[in-house]
Amino acid sequence: MLMLPRKQAHLKQGGPERHQRRLVYVVLTLMTGYFAMIGSLNVFLFHAYPTAALDYIGGIGSGLFLRYFYQSQNLRIASMGVVAILIAVMLVFVHIADGRAYSLIWITLVPPITFFLLGRRMGACVTGGVFLYIIAFVYLRLPQWQPIEVGLGTLLNIIEVFIAHLLLFQLYERSRSEAFAELEHLSETDKLTGLVNRSRLDVILSDELLQHERSGRPLALILSDVDHFKRINDEHGHLIGDDILKGIADFLFAQCRQSDTCGRWGGEEFLIICPDTAVEEAIMLVERIQQACHAQKFINDIQVSLSFGVAVHTAGTDADQLLQRADYALYEAKRQGRDRYVIAQDTSSD
Repeated sequence: MLMLPRKQAHLKQGGPERHQRRLVYVVLTLMTGYFAMIGSLNVFLFHAYPTAALDYIGGIGSGLFLRYFYQSQNLRIASMGVVAILIAVMLVFVHIADGRAYSLIWITLVPPITFFLLGRRMGACVTGGVFLYIIAFVYLRLPQWQPIEVGLGTLLNIIEVFIAHLLLFQLYERSRSEAFAELEHLSETDKLTGLVNRSRLDVILSDELLQHERSGRPLALILSDVDHFKRINDEHGHLIGDDILKGIADFLFAQCRQSDTCGRWGGEEFLIICPDTAVEEAIMLVERIQQACHAQKFINDIQVSLSFGVAVHTAGTDADQLLQRADYALYEAKRQGRDRYVIAQDTSSD
């Protein structure tokens, strides 16, 4: 059964900015801990005190920016701070190491972080500037370089850079997947009520009809309309009308069974797709919804009634014909006085 749970309709807000904020938090946290750990290794293992001092400065700077970001939530300043600290520490490290190969490998972290945090245009400018600086530095220092042996420090630097890349791109891929899922969900969700929208209902109905044709299981549609909704808007205003629609959406979803799909068909109309449901079961569901609606008070204690058109799939009927039958039945229910349901005729000759 293809359906979106109603309770998943209310997504956290924030979109791409939320993912970028999380990226800044994670990068600042990793940088703070990483600089502290590497600084300690340089002190106790390699006795490289200048490099250790640089690491500790980077850790303190990252910690200060992490605290600032937590308090101010200024994403732009925090992002620029991450990039500035990272580039400054890397370039000073390159100079301390005299530009040897194991120090230059850290520059590979600049493009992913700058592009993730500063965007495509600014990231390209910053990355280009750093790369030009490194190229000029290597060109000037190349004649003076002497070969050195590859030791434990070199191997640790390479491993550390590989781990940093792995963490960064895992975080990026997770953020990208979540952003895509949010975008896909938003494209299938009615913004006002949080129910699935008409486009998604069309897809679900088509899938259910295909399954019905293969298995022969019954399938029912319940098309509902809010009675005298224009009067509610005129008497109470459109904002109250919107709140009424949201309340009805929550009410209908709560009344539906777990296998049903309830969505907003348009305006004040709602569609319930009921798989494995014969006409008798559909009538029981509609009557239960009606009874509950009579006892339900919506915002400002406004009493609302609903009219229903019920159609059950028959052989040779496609989605448009089934919906048309439900719509005709709903029209007949409203013509007969509203606050009632009408069962569409069981015929495939519409």
